Amino acid sequence: MTDLTYATATELVALLKSGALSPRELTDHTLERIDDVDPALGSVVALDPERTRAEADVLTERLARGEDAGPLAGLPVLVKDLEDVTGFPTTRGTRAFRDAPPAAHDSTHVARLRAAGALIIGKTNTPPVGAAVHTANDAFGITRNPWNLDRSPGGSSGGAAAAVAAGLVALGTAGDGGGSTRIPAALCGLPGLKPSRGRIPQGPVRMPNWPQNTCLSGMARTVRDTALHLDVAAGYHPSDPFSLPAPAGSYLAALDLPLPALRVGVLTTLGVATPHPEMLGALRRVADMLRGEGHALREDDAPLPGADTYPRPFRLRQKVLAYNRYLGLADELAARRDDFEPWFARLLDDGSGLTPQEAAAHWAHRAQLDQWTAELFERYDLLLLPTVPTTAWPAEGPDTLRAIREGTLPIAFTSIFNDTGHPAITVPAGLAPDGLPCSVQLVAPHHREDRLLAAARLVEESEGTLRPPVSVLGER
Repeated sequence: MTDLTYATATELVALLKSGALSPRELTDHTLERIDDVDPALGSVVALDPERTRAEADVLTERLARGEDAGPLAGLPVLVKDLEDVTGFPTTRGTRAFRDAPPAAHDSTHVARLRAAGALIIGKTNTPPVGAAVHTANDAFGITRNPWNLDRSPGGSSGGAAAAVAAGLVALGTAGDGGGSTRIPAALCGLPGLKPSRGRIPQGPVRMPNWPQNTCLSGMARTVRDTALHLDVAAGYHPSDPFSLPAPAGSYLAALDLPLPALRVGVLTTLGVATPHPEMLGALRRVADMLRGEGHALREDDAPLPGADTYPRPFRLRQKVLAYNRYLGLADELAARRDDFEPWFARLLDDGSGLTPQEAAAHWAHRAQLDQWTAELFERYDLLLLPTVPTTAWPAEGPDTLRAIREGTLPIAFTSIFNDTGHPAITVPAGLAPDGLPCSVQLVAPHHREDRLLAAARLVEESEGTLRPPVSVLGER
């Protein structure tokens, strides 16, 4: 008997395709699981059980007739509430849009999942417009980590990570603008891929995105499921003129090919961070494993550009992103400021004051990051570094000022690769003494998700997959 709660997406798709499991049966199980467990988590913000069951019945009939309904046929999927799904409001994680009308169209990403046979069953929580590393808002409240309900699943894809880690669904959608997929995945014991810039189309784009730092992604339980999602979602679409052409082959199939010997650079601090001992222990353990597999590892202390003025470049980066959000929300902010969360309104105010000099300084720093990573990838085929400096912080959010003082800023190891556009993935690497997941991050050259996923699979095979304690979720 397969445990449907924690079965992988690839396992569930195989059961559905064989007829051993019907879409209606899986849908009923999924909705019951959400009803049973999510009240403690707060990860799901919208469901339509009646419509979902009706769509599952249609797919059940199609599969019974022997039709090929797609590579995800019958798989329930939850969508992060920054993307449009036909029939569901897109609240964007803020009470200002809590009563938004249902979307009339799917985003390009969601449309591809639906065309592949996925059942889009609802939406997951996110901080206001994805602007935090913990998931909380005044529309739906706090989302909690299934490993410890007093801790955060991270942000901004915290709802997606909590839902997948807790066994509500095997696949969700996410997005990563500074670590927003990798950080929640790391805190919840999941793999989490930020693809190359443009790998998954973002259209139709609702707001300006001139910093080009955000990538859409999936949230899954295994590296193989991550590759399955990417096979479905990747490829050019005219709704996003910056999207990349379709890859030459299947990422899922590439996982079964041998990985050549790689030169791996191991970076531990970047000159700006002080990871906790459990994170460094996980890093050393994975490095030893890769060395044992025949890869050439070398520790590299190359500091980030601007490390001597830390955290100024990070603060400037966040102000630029706040300005980008302000551009998309200026009219709403002026008309009904009190509808927005107070802290988020202040963030938008700060962004609105971006000066030309600050914008120029940010882009100069971005150019330095591009050069820094280009030089690293002259020496290495892959980078290994922490994903986050610590395990999960309080559900109400981290103490940012303390994190700056102690060198534990949550985005210290992740935001760089949003700015440079490189593909990066976090992979679980055991548990810390506090019982929370540890992780490592791998980064590959531009457009080499195939290499990245294959290396991540090696780590996963060595470290194993993780599952939250039953006692935390109060499962029946």
